[in-house]
Amino acid sequence: MPAYRERIYICPGENGQPAWILDFPLWWDRGAFFKKYGDRQIDTGNPIYVDYGLLLTGREANAWDKLCREALVGDPRGQEPHVVEAMRWLESKLRTASWVVVESFEWESGLD
Repeated sequence: MPAYRERIYICPGENGQPAWILDFPLWWDRGAFFKKYGDRQIDTGNPIYVDYGLLLTGREANAWDKLCREALVGDPRGQEPHVVEAMRWLESKLRTASWVVVESFEWESGLD
């Protein structure tokens, strides 16, 4: 049975600024994300597992993040302090990002 995981790479808008790598945000709707942006998948050619990259502009990623945050209004999970803090942190990074790469990879988990 395949297992999946996603990470996002936030590329800064200016040279000399740090880039950030983090897990796919908990509040981002994975299914809706891949429905909207899945046609952008680029196979990275990894010989060990299936690995794709999807490129978004900073504005696209920021708009997606905002849409997903708004969908959590009224949901108790969206009010948990660690989630609220993570949302604010990501929002601040995406505001100044030039590019965001979403890496999606899967491997055989052996849990059949």
